[in-house]
Amino acid sequence: MTHQDARTSAQATIYDIGVIGAGSATETLVGELRGSGLSVVVFEQDRVGGECPFVACMPSKTILHVGATTGSWEEAVARRNEVTENLDDASHAEELAETGAVLVRSRAQIIDADTIEAGGEHFTVRHIVVATGSESVIPDIVGLDSLGDRRWTSVEALTAQERPDRLVILGGGVIGCELGLAFARLGSTVTLLDADPHGFADLSDEVGDLVDAGLRVAGVTVRRGTGAVAFGRNDGLITVDTDGGDSIVTDRVLVAIGKRARVEGIGLEALGLDPADQLEVDETGRVACAGSVWAMGDVAGRGQYTHLASHQARVVADHLAGGGTRRFDDVTISSCVFTDPPVIQVGPSKSDLDVDPDVIWASGRVSDLARAATDDLGEGFLAIAARRSSGSIVAAHGAGPRFEELVHALVIAVDGAVPLDRLVMSMHAFPTVGEILRPVYEELLRRIRPVPAAGD
Repeated sequence: MTHQDARTSAQATIYDIGVIGAGSATETLVGELRGSGLSVVVFEQDRVGGECPFVACMPSKTILHVGATTGSWEEAVARRNEVTENLDDASHAEELAETGAVLVRSRAQIIDADTIEAGGEHFTVRHIVVATGSESVIPDIVGLDSLGDRRWTSVEALTAQERPDRLVILGGGVIGCELGLAFARLGSTVTLLDADPHGFADLSDEVGDLVDAGLRVAGVTVRRGTGAVAFGRNDGLITVDTDGGDSIVTDRVLVAIGKRARVEGIGLEALGLDPADQLEVDETGRVACAGSVWAMGDVAGRGQYTHLASHQARVVADHLAGGGTRRFDDVTISSCVFTDPPVIQVGPSKSDLDVDPDVIWASGRVSDLARAATDDLGEGFLAIAARRSSGSIVAAHGAGPRFEELVHALVIAVDGAVPLDRLVMSMHAFPTVGEILRPVYEELLRRIRPVPAAGD
């Protein structure tokens, strides 16, 4: 059904599901619902596919790769444009249509628990799914609003046609570190300001230290524990005053202090909800409000990863059309930050688990591996947590070369609750980075089941 068909038939048609937002979660949802017999209408005022394929995951990994290989800005732009299909969402819209979903390219407004208004028409729906994604947080700092197009978020940074000679980044988390590394590799002079004194503070200290060391090798000036207090413009350049008492001159400022759910202006008030508050979403995806309202992706408040959004979409689909048995928390959350070395996390953070006396940690280092010598891999650190009571691992994190390929083995071990006494029996191919797992598993098992001393 075309957009015009949807508009002319909206008054007469009752849709089973109305989805606000057409990002990666929605693409997964409509795919899961295909063949269910449920009718779906999707509202999107921007691009079908959301941020990931156009202004987030895919372009950022592309320019990181080109920066690590040729270091050519021109090649990075050309390859980025190819990967993002020049910001054309036609293929995503076609795939959405193939599922049978109706696409309405318009801003949507919730009128009540059964009605959505879009493009001047009212659509009656039995279920509402909110999947509007997130947006960059812009701090209230003197002069920041006056920078105009010289103030970037990740969207502007990842669609830029020209490379700034100098770039100041506010924020030292995932976005700040990845884009700082990318632009430094591509020739910009990058300064990263982070008000927090240590990077990736909810993980082991070694993780943040390894990330910062890699950034500095690439040429990034990393200033943890330093924030910006004012911005100014002088002869076409930007001045950044820091709380350290000095000023930095730059061409662009990238704001990367975090993202928040994009829920303003979609009519949550009609459901008795305050858009300023985090949505109260249970582990099935259902929102605590009148009617049948669901949330998935960034707005659900569990994390901001494409793979997490897709998992949540499968859970919501199961409750709308399946057995209703899936939950957001029926799998462990994993992530990878593509710094140099990359950072991985599987399951809860160290800061979350350290309050639990049943949890113990053990760690290993890449320098102990044969592959570190053959390939001159550099430093790497991996920490794994296990429960004494269950004898199974529950979380892992680290930073090291090729660690992104370790995530899958760790996810299977956690999700499958594989006992440590079985994990230590597994064979790891020699010589690979994966060999780091066995000695850490063995150490955890020794701590859980100490070997009796001779004569005991």
